[in-house]
Amino acid sequence: MRRFEATQLVLRLAGESPIVSNLGPTSSELWHAGHRDRNFYNYGNMGLCSSIALGMAMGTDEQVISLDGDGSLLMNLGTVASIGREQPKNLTVIVWDNEKWGQTGGQTSHTATGTDLEQVAQSCSITRTKTVSDLEDLEAAITDALASSEGPNFIVAKIEDIGGSTSVAPVEPEQTLYRFRNTFVEPRQPGD
Repeated sequence: MRRFEATQLVLRLAGESPIVSNLGPTSSELWHAGHRDRNFYNYGNMGLCSSIALGMAMGTDEQVISLDGDGSLLMNLGTVASIGREQPKNLTVIVWDNEKWGQTGGQTSHTATGTDLEQVAQSCSITRTKTVSDLEDLEAAITDALASSEGPNFIVAKIEDIGGSTSVAPVEPEQTLYRFRNTFVEPRQPGD
């Protein structure tokens, strides 16, 4: 399964749900798949995507989707434990697992040598987990996750390692934050 096609699928299924995307190609591909103000693009903060999504999920009743990477998640496994402890019913973590640290040179990640992120999530008290390797199974897993009020959901999506498949998105972090915040809060009117 290719990450860009899988990202297009997530975007189609997400409706108006906020999506937090991992740094680098994940954010660029989300932007190319369909830029919208409810996409929270991360650049330069490897390991924090699902932590940011957890904070968002704890601050809203809306479904929140995290598009993380295996390498980034491995850099901050504490976030999986925090998700398991907090049990946000409205959080779905999707891990694009290409078994590499793509942002740091393509080194083989631990998932290529036996680390099973679904089992890690289960050991952290996340019971709604799934590992998928094709678009059909991914669609079923996401549809089930977003329809459920029994989260958190943790989906490991095995993807092909094809390198950078899209150009870098013209995203400015300050503008991303400004646009994203305005989807939650009514802008103040003059005189308020």
